Amino acid sequence: MTAQSKKRRAIFRGNVVLTQGELVVHSDLMIVWWKPSPETSKEPPAEEQEGTNSRNKIEKIVAKGKVVIIKPTGRATSRQAIYFKDEEKIVLTGSPIAWQEGTRVSGTKMTMYLKEDRSEVEGGTRVIMKDEEGG
Repeated sequence: MTAQSKKRRAIFRGNVVLTQGELVVHSDLMIVWWKPSPETSKEPPAEEQEGTNSRNKIEKIVAKGKVVIIKPTGRATSRQAIYFKDEEKIVLTGSPIAWQEGTRVSGTKMTMYLKEDRSEVEGGTRVIMKDEEGG
């Protein structure tokens, strides 16, 4: 791991695993950006007064290499995934493929909306469905 405080990021290399609740992301490289700290003022922001440090709040995470995303309702693979914390969405590029309940979906770009448990697929979308008998 390499931490770069001035750039507000940390870089993880090797078999990286991120766990966020039931969501698990595996990748070869992961870059975590955190939000900038609030400007200096006479009184600390409410979140610091309550005992949390805003400097440690994640803004986004970029996973690169062999990316595998596992969640209770399915899984996905791609060469890059960007997790936007505030929006609770993941944007997959680099030949994204997702599997859920016997259905395989692929395209150029895939956006997973985690709060809504839904996905959007763009560009060259292909869907393969298996019936219950495996065909």
